[in-house]
Amino acid sequence: MENHHQPIEKTKFNASNSTLLKGFFVFILTLILLIPIPIILSIIEERSNYQEQVVNEISTKWSGEQVLYGPYLWMNYKVISENEKGEKIEINESKFISANSNAVKGNVNTSVKKRSLYETVVYHSDLNLQSVFPKYEQILEHLNIQNAQVLSTKLVFGIQDLKGMENRIILHSNGNNYELNSDDALQLEIDSENKNNNLTLLSTTIVPDTFNMQSFNMNIKLKGSKALQFMPSASETFVEITSDWSDHKFDGYALPIQSIQKDQLQTMQWKIFQEHPMKGQYWNGKVDQKNYQFGIEFLQLNDHYEKTYRSTKYAILFIGLTFVAFFFIENRNNFNIHLVQYALVGFAICVNFVLLLSISEYLGFDWAFIISSTATIALITYFVFGFLKSWNLTFKITGMLVILYSFIYCILQLKEHALLVGSIGLFFILLVIMMYSRNIEWNSKK
Repeated sequence: MENHHQPIEKTKFNASNSTLLKGFFVFILTLILLIPIPIILSIIEERSNYQEQVVNEISTKWSGEQVLYGPYLWMNYKVISENEKGEKIEINESKFISANSNAVKGNVNTSVKKRSLYETVVYHSDLNLQSVFPKYEQILEHLNIQNAQVLSTKLVFGIQDLKGMENRIILHSNGNNYELNSDDALQLEIDSENKNNNLTLLSTTIVPDTFNMQSFNMNIKLKGSKALQFMPSASETFVEITSDWSDHKFDGYALPIQSIQKDQLQTMQWKIFQEHPMKGQYWNGKVDQKNYQFGIEFLQLNDHYEKTYRSTKYAILFIGLTFVAFFFIENRNNFNIHLVQYALVGFAICVNFVLLLSISEYLGFDWAFIISSTATIALITYFVFGFLKSWNLTFKITGMLVILYSFIYCILQLKEHALLVGSIGLFFILLVIMMYSRNIEWNSKK
């Protein structure tokens, strides 16, 4: 009896070893085929960096991100002090004074500038700014000085990129007009206090006796790109911007209190109250103003480089599930699919990502994904039928690839819910594999 059953047991043992060995080699091959993936990812990053360089070049020639600072009052005055010998001397001091309230309202009209394969969002803005400052007498009282001690009073306004100015900035108060011009002396004072400061200061000298600090306004027409931001430099800051761009990112010191979409226009409002704006209403330029910026960034959400990068990260899923399907088919149908055939299918999947990248630069991600995935699935279908000689099995593999590519495409379209949908999808994929593998006799060949 022992001699009668020994060959059968030996056959089962050999079959089991053969299946496990084949599975091991397929696993190793899967890992080997992942080697080109970091190279493809580096190519995507390189193309993305080149795009960023071109976009920055366009922005530099047009106008970069715009940030509006102020307005502020700058007051230079003399005070009596004592030197080391106890002698009384006059010294000059200066202070910046923030407004009680600033209100900015305006429109932003966007357009797209393109160079070669790359494009970026630029805009024209038409803004009106109204400000209210403390009364002149209150300022003198706070500084503990007399009117005779005041040497100069200026109204100061800051812009990030002066190239974006489309008209002269004129300040209107009490029927008088004041033109703001670049102030190199004041610029040096600010730059010495704030390192890596990019703002350009404009100023106009005012006479407090004729200037109404309680009510003045100015119209500002600026062009820029990528973003438009503001400084909450007053105790109360109100900003209302209407934009024709559909995709915005709200970032920085504060978020809008409301955003209303109507007739392809989006109106955003910010309202910020600070008892002590930027660490004090009276200051000397030592405030790190960048920490207080807020506003809108004009996004191009359908970035094909980002989506191609994300899709390439799913390479293990594409290759792994395809090989699992092949492995199950050959075990259930007594086929012997050669490792070279596994490898060629894996290489076809890797080439798909390069094809996706190159086409997306011309047609965008959606059309590129459809074209590259259709071409890859057709190629694998043609190749698989050549050695399986079975339309039934070939259609099963083709159907699996169609479902897989459709699943990945849906995930790539999602934003916040991509992880949830992806993890649920992977769970059901694993469930199908486990249920299908129950019908395989791992210890014998059929």
